[in-house]
Amino acid sequence: MNARRLIIAVAIAGMALAGCSSSSKSSSDNTTPSTTTAKSIPKVTITATDYAFQMPTTIPAGYVDVTIKNDGKEQHQVGFVKLGSMTFAAFNTASNTTNLAAIKKDTIFLSGPNGAEPGQSTSATVKLDPGEYAVVCYIPANSDGKPHAAHGMITKTTIAKTADSVDTAPVAASTITLGEFSFTLPPNFDGKGVVQISNQGKQVHELGILKLNPGKTLKDATGFLLAPPGSPPPSGPPPFTAVPGLGGVTGMSTNQNAWVNMDLAPGNYMLICFYPDTSSPAGLPHALKGMVKEFTIS
Repeated sequence: MNARRLIIAVAIAGMALAGCSSSSKSSSDNTTPSTTTAKSIPKVTITATDYAFQMPTTIPAGYVDVTIKNDGKEQHQVGFVKLGSMTFAAFNTASNTTNLAAIKKDTIFLSGPNGAEPGQSTSATVKLDPGEYAVVCYIPANSDGKPHAAHGMITKTTIAKTADSVDTAPVAASTITLGEFSFTLPPNFDGKGVVQISNQGKQVHELGILKLNPGKTLKDATGFLLAPPGSPPPSGPPPFTAVPGLGGVTGMSTNQNAWVNMDLAPGNYMLICFYPDTSSPAGLPHALKGMVKEFTIS
Protein backbone atom coordinates (compact mmCIF):
# COMPACT_ATOMS: atom_id res chain seq x y z
CA MET A 1 0.00 0.00 0.00
CA ASN A 2 3.04 2.24 -0.35
CA ALA A 3 2.74 3.33 -3.98
CA ARG A 4 -0.06 5.85 -3.77
CA ARG A 5 -1.11 9.48 -4.04
CA LEU A 6 0.04 12.95 -5.27
CA ILE A 7 -1.75 16.28 -5.95
CA ILE A 8 -1.42 19.94 -6.65
CA ALA A 9 -3.61 22.73 -5.74
CA VAL A 10 -3.32 26.43 -6.46
CA ALA A 11 -6.11 29.02 -6.20
CA ILE A 12 -6.54 32.80 -6.09
CA ALA A 13 -9.43 34.41 -4.26
CA GLY A 14 -10.21 38.10 -4.04
CA MET A 15 -12.58 40.97 -3.60
CA ALA A 16 -12.63 44.60 -4.72
CA LEU A 17 -13.92 47.42 -2.55
CA ALA A 18 -14.90 50.78 -4.02
CA GLY A 19 -14.73 53.90 -1.88
CA CYS A 20 -15.84 57.47 -2.53
CA SER A 21 -15.08 60.85 -1.03
CA SER A 22 -16.76 64.20 -1.33
CA SER A 23 -15.71 67.77 -0.72
CA SER A 24 -17.84 69.77 1.67
CA LYS A 25 -16.63 72.98 -0.07
CA SER A 26 -18.20 72.10 -3.41
CA SER A 27 -21.80 72.47 -4.50
CA SER A 28 -21.44 69.15 -6.41
CA ASP A 29 -20.12 65.74 -5.27
CA ASN A 30 -16.64 64.88 -6.48
CA THR A 31 -16.38 61.07 -6.35
CA THR A 32 -12.96 59.46 -6.52
CA PRO A 33 -13.08 55.65 -6.86
CA SER A 34 -10.46 53.59 -5.09
CA THR A 35 -9.77 49.89 -5.15
CA THR A 36 -8.18 47.44 -2.79
CA THR A 37 -5.85 44.88 -4.33
CA ALA A 38 -7.12 41.36 -3.74
CA LYS A 39 -4.99 39.41 -1.29
CA SER A 40 -3.48 36.19 -2.57
CA ILE A 41 -3.99 33.05 -0.54
CA PRO A 42 -0.88 32.63 1.64
CA LYS A 43 1.52 29.86 0.67
CA VAL A 44 3.18 27.49 3.13
CA THR A 45 5.86 24.94 2.24
CA ILE A 46 6.47 21.90 4.43
CA THR A 47 9.61 19.84 3.83
CA ALA A 48 9.29 16.11 4.48
CA THR A 49 12.10 13.69 5.23
CA ASP A 50 12.16 10.08 6.51
CA TYR A 51 10.45 10.59 9.04
CA ALA A 52 9.97 14.23 10.01
CA PHE A 53 8.42 17.54 8.95
CA GLN A 54 10.21 20.88 8.73
CA MET A 55 7.52 23.54 8.91
CA PRO A 56 6.45 26.84 10.49
CA THR A 57 5.33 26.77 14.11
CA THR A 58 2.46 29.14 13.20
CA ILE A 59 0.37 29.19 10.00
CA PRO A 60 -2.19 31.84 8.97
CA ALA A 61 -5.81 30.86 9.57
CA GLY A 62 -8.22 30.82 6.64
CA TYR A 63 -7.51 29.47 3.18
CA VAL A 64 -3.90 28.37 2.73
CA ASP A 65 -2.00 26.88 -0.22
CA VAL A 66 0.08 24.09 1.31
CA THR A 67 2.96 22.44 -0.55
CA ILE A 68 4.81 19.36 0.63
CA LYS A 69 8.38 19.14 -0.68
CA ASN A 70 9.62 15.59 -0.31
CA ASP A 71 13.34 15.35 0.47
CA GLY A 72 12.96 11.78 1.73
CA LYS A 73 13.34 8.39 0.05
CA GLU A 74 9.73 7.32 0.67
CA GLN A 75 6.43 8.83 -0.38
CA HIS A 76 4.96 11.34 2.09
CA GLN A 77 1.81 13.37 2.73
CA VAL A 78 0.61 16.19 5.00
CA GLY A 79 -2.61 15.94 6.98
CA PHE A 80 -3.87 18.79 9.18
CA VAL A 81 -5.95 17.72 12.18
CA LYS A 82 -7.59 20.21 14.56
CA LEU A 83 -7.29 18.59 17.98
CA GLY A 84 -10.29 20.06 19.79
CA SER A 85 -10.51 18.56 23.28
CA MET A 86 -8.03 15.78 22.43
CA THR A 87 -4.45 16.21 23.63
CA PHE A 88 -1.61 15.92 21.16
CA ALA A 89 -0.22 12.99 23.16
CA ALA A 90 -3.52 11.08 22.91
CA PHE A 91 -3.80 11.79 19.19
CA ASN A 92 -0.21 10.66 18.70
CA THR A 93 -0.97 7.34 20.42
CA ALA A 94 -4.03 6.74 18.23
CA SER A 95 -2.06 7.67 15.11
CA ASN A 96 0.62 5.07 15.78
CA THR A 97 -1.87 2.40 14.72
CA THR A 98 -4.18 4.60 12.62
CA ASN A 99 -6.90 3.91 15.20
CA LEU A 100 -9.50 6.46 14.13
CA ALA A 101 -12.09 4.90 16.46
CA ALA A 102 -10.05 6.22 19.42
CA ILE A 103 -10.16 9.81 18.16
CA LYS A 104 -12.67 12.17 19.80
CA LYS A 105 -15.60 13.44 17.79
CA ASP A 106 -14.53 17.09 18.06
CA THR A 107 -11.20 16.27 16.42
CA ILE A 108 -11.49 17.49 12.82
CA PHE A 109 -9.46 16.26 9.84
CA LEU A 110 -8.93 19.23 7.52
CA SER A 111 -6.94 17.53 4.75
CA GLY A 112 -3.70 18.56 3.02
CA PRO A 113 -1.55 17.60 0.03
CA ASN A 114 -1.31 13.86 -0.58
CA GLY A 115 1.40 11.50 -1.81
CA ALA A 116 4.50 13.41 -2.83
CA GLU A 117 7.01 11.05 -4.42
CA PRO A 118 10.70 11.29 -3.43
CA GLY A 119 12.22 14.45 -4.87
CA GLN A 120 8.79 15.80 -5.87
CA SER A 121 6.25 18.28 -4.49
CA THR A 122 2.47 18.35 -4.35
CA SER A 123 0.05 21.04 -3.22
CA ALA A 124 -3.49 21.54 -1.98
CA THR A 125 -5.56 24.43 -0.71
CA VAL A 126 -7.19 23.89 2.68
CA LYS A 127 -9.25 25.99 5.08
CA LEU A 128 -7.76 26.06 8.59
CA ASP A 129 -9.69 27.55 11.51
CA PRO A 130 -7.69 29.00 14.41
CA GLY A 131 -6.54 26.46 17.00
CA GLU A 132 -4.00 23.81 17.90
CA TYR A 133 -3.31 21.21 15.23
CA ALA A 134 -1.49 17.96 14.67
CA VAL A 135 0.28 17.49 11.34
CA VAL A 136 0.62 13.84 10.37
CA CYS A 137 1.69 11.38 7.66
CA TYR A 138 -0.19 8.06 7.59
CA ILE A 139 1.52 6.47 4.58
CA PRO A 140 2.91 3.04 5.58
CA ALA A 141 6.68 2.69 5.91
CA ASN A 142 8.54 0.52 3.43
CA SER A 143 10.35 -1.27 6.26
CA ASP A 144 7.45 -2.54 8.39
CA GLY A 145 4.16 -1.27 6.98
CA LYS A 146 3.47 0.87 10.04
CA PRO A 147 2.21 4.42 9.43
CA HIS A 148 4.96 7.02 9.20
CA ALA A 149 3.39 8.62 12.28
CA ALA A 150 4.53 5.59 14.27
CA HIS A 151 8.09 6.41 13.17
CA GLY A 152 7.79 9.97 14.48
CA MET A 153 6.30 11.72 11.45
CA ILE A 154 3.82 13.73 13.46
CA THR A 155 4.18 17.20 14.89
CA LYS A 156 2.03 20.08 16.08
CA THR A 157 1.46 23.61 14.89
CA THR A 158 -0.69 26.62 15.76
CA ILE A 159 -3.16 28.13 13.32
CA ALA A 160 -3.79 31.81 14.07
CA LYS A 161 -5.51 34.77 12.43
CA THR A 162 -2.89 37.09 10.91
CA ALA A 163 -2.70 39.99 8.48
CA ASP A 164 -2.08 37.40 5.72
CA SER A 165 -5.27 35.45 6.43
CA VAL A 166 -7.73 35.13 3.52
CA ASP A 167 -11.37 34.20 4.10
CA THR A 168 -12.52 33.85 0.49
CA ALA A 169 -12.66 30.31 -0.90
CA PRO A 170 -11.09 29.34 -4.22
CA VAL A 171 -13.44 29.32 -7.21
CA ALA A 172 -13.74 25.74 -8.46
CA ALA A 173 -14.41 24.62 -12.01
CA SER A 174 -15.84 21.30 -10.78
CA THR A 175 -16.37 19.20 -7.65
CA ILE A 176 -15.58 15.58 -6.75
CA THR A 177 -17.74 14.29 -3.89
CA LEU A 178 -16.63 11.63 -1.39
CA GLY A 179 -19.04 9.36 0.49
CA GLU A 180 -19.49 5.87 1.95
CA PHE A 181 -17.83 4.35 0.00
CA SER A 182 -17.68 6.16 -3.29
CA PHE A 183 -16.26 8.92 -5.47
CA THR A 184 -18.75 10.91 -7.53
CA LEU A 185 -17.39 12.89 -10.48
CA PRO A 186 -19.42 15.52 -12.31
CA PRO A 187 -20.72 14.68 -15.80
CA ASN A 188 -18.16 15.22 -18.56
CA PHE A 189 -15.35 15.70 -16.04
CA ASP A 190 -12.30 16.93 -17.98
CA GLY A 191 -9.66 16.98 -15.22
CA LYS A 192 -8.82 20.65 -15.79
CA GLY A 193 -8.66 23.68 -13.52
CA VAL A 194 -9.36 24.05 -9.82
CA VAL A 195 -11.27 21.03 -8.49
CA GLN A 196 -13.02 21.08 -5.14
CA ILE A 197 -12.88 17.82 -3.17
CA SER A 198 -15.88 17.62 -0.81
CA ASN A 199 -16.51 14.95 1.82
CA GLN A 200 -20.24 14.39 2.22
CA GLY A 201 -19.80 11.05 3.98
CA LYS A 202 -19.94 10.36 7.71
CA GLN A 203 -16.40 8.99 7.97
CA VAL A 204 -12.99 10.53 7.27
CA HIS A 205 -12.08 10.06 3.59
CA GLU A 206 -9.14 10.89 1.37
CA LEU A 207 -8.61 11.05 -2.38
CA GLY A 208 -5.57 9.46 -3.99
CA ILE A 209 -5.10 9.64 -7.75
CA LEU A 210 -2.98 7.47 -10.04
CA LYS A 211 -2.70 7.03 -13.80
CA LEU A 212 -3.20 3.48 -15.04
CA ASN A 213 -0.53 2.22 -17.40
CA PRO A 214 -1.65 1.36 -20.96
CA GLY A 215 -3.39 -2.01 -21.01
CA LYS A 216 -3.78 -2.13 -17.22
CA THR A 217 -7.10 -2.17 -15.38
CA LEU A 218 -8.49 -1.02 -12.07
CA LYS A 219 -8.42 -4.66 -10.95
CA ASP A 220 -4.68 -4.85 -11.72
CA ALA A 221 -4.05 -1.71 -9.67
CA THR A 222 -6.13 -2.70 -6.64
CA GLY A 223 -4.54 -6.16 -6.65
CA PHE A 224 -1.14 -4.51 -6.47
CA LEU A 225 -2.06 -1.93 -3.83
CA LEU A 226 -4.21 -4.06 -1.55
CA ALA A 227 -2.17 -7.22 -1.09
CA PRO A 228 -3.11 -8.81 2.28
CA PRO A 229 -0.74 -8.07 5.20
CA GLY A 230 2.02 -10.66 5.46
CA SER A 231 1.72 -11.72 1.83
CA PRO A 232 4.68 -11.42 -0.53
CA PRO A 233 4.93 -8.07 -2.30
CA PRO A 234 3.47 -8.08 -5.82
CA SER A 235 6.00 -9.00 -8.49
CA GLY A 236 6.87 -6.78 -11.40
CA PRO A 237 6.46 -3.03 -11.81
CA PRO A 238 3.32 -1.25 -10.60
CA PRO A 239 0.46 -1.19 -13.14
CA PHE A 240 0.15 2.56 -12.62
CA THR A 241 2.23 5.71 -12.38
CA ALA A 242 2.02 8.76 -10.18
CA VAL A 243 0.62 11.91 -11.73
CA PRO A 244 3.42 14.52 -11.65
CA GLY A 245 2.61 17.15 -9.07
CA LEU A 246 -0.75 15.60 -8.25
CA GLY A 247 -1.50 12.90 -5.70
CA GLY A 248 -4.85 13.88 -4.25
CA VAL A 249 -5.78 15.16 -0.81
CA THR A 250 -5.38 13.62 2.62
CA GLY A 251 -8.17 12.69 5.03
CA MET A 252 -11.01 15.11 5.68
CA SER A 253 -13.92 14.95 8.09
CA THR A 254 -17.60 15.29 7.18
CA ASN A 255 -18.50 18.51 5.33
CA GLN A 256 -14.86 19.49 4.90
CA ASN A 257 -13.34 20.55 1.58
CA ALA A 258 -9.99 20.92 -0.13
CA TRP A 259 -8.99 22.24 -3.54
CA VAL A 260 -6.45 21.04 -6.10
CA ASN A 261 -5.38 22.30 -9.50
CA MET A 262 -5.61 19.62 -12.20
CA ASP A 263 -4.32 19.41 -15.74
CA LEU A 264 -4.76 15.72 -16.57
CA ALA A 265 -3.40 14.36 -19.84
CA PRO A 266 -5.54 11.90 -21.83
CA GLY A 267 -5.60 8.41 -20.34
CA ASN A 268 -7.22 6.17 -17.73
CA TYR A 269 -7.00 7.15 -14.06
CA MET A 270 -8.08 5.78 -10.71
CA LEU A 271 -9.20 7.32 -7.43
CA ILE A 272 -8.69 5.46 -4.15
CA CYS A 273 -9.22 5.92 -0.40
CA PHE A 274 -7.10 3.98 2.11
CA TYR A 275 -8.65 5.29 5.33
CA PRO A 276 -9.88 2.58 7.73
CA ASP A 277 -13.58 1.80 8.09
CA THR A 278 -14.61 2.88 11.60
CA SER A 279 -18.01 1.19 11.31
CA SER A 280 -16.55 -2.31 11.65
CA PRO A 281 -14.05 -3.84 14.12
CA ALA A 282 -11.82 -5.03 11.28
CA GLY A 283 -11.08 -1.46 10.20
CA LEU A 284 -10.62 -2.44 6.56
CA PRO A 285 -9.35 0.22 4.15
CA HIS A 286 -12.21 1.99 2.41
CA ALA A 287 -10.81 0.73 -0.89
CA LEU A 288 -11.77 -2.79 0.18
CA LYS A 289 -15.30 -1.49 0.80
CA GLY A 290 -15.49 -0.34 -2.81
CA MET A 291 -14.03 3.16 -2.55
CA VAL A 292 -12.10 3.01 -5.81
CA LYS A 293 -13.07 4.49 -9.14
CA GLU A 294 -11.70 4.44 -12.66
CA PHE A 295 -12.29 7.32 -15.07
CA THR A 296 -11.05 8.35 -18.48
CA ILE A 297 -9.77 11.68 -19.76
CA SER A 298 -10.15 11.92 -23.54
